[in-house]
Amino acid sequence: MSASGSDALAPRSCRAPDVAALIGLLALLEGELMAGGVPEHLSRRIRDRLERVGLLGAAGTERDLRQSISDLNHRLRYALGEYDEPPRPVAVPE
Repeated sequence: MSASGSDALAPRSCRAPDVAALIGLLALLEGELMAGGVPEHLSRRIRDRLERVGLLGAAGTERDLRQSISDLNHRLRYALGEYDEPPRPVAVPE
């Protein structure tokens, strides 16, 4: 059964270093997207993946992609315990 598109928690937790590594990778990816350092084919594949799991709309722009990655990053930071409350989305730069 898929939890895609829902707010259901994962059935099993991850190790803290795994989540920390993902946070870092997402931050790197977001920065590279902003700097134009991600090839279009890779950006499209990442966008497709986030669309399939319901984290990005089908007509998402490059900025929407960065926003989705930023939001995911902050939700993982919350899961890791960096925030006391679930974070609200913070708009990424244009």
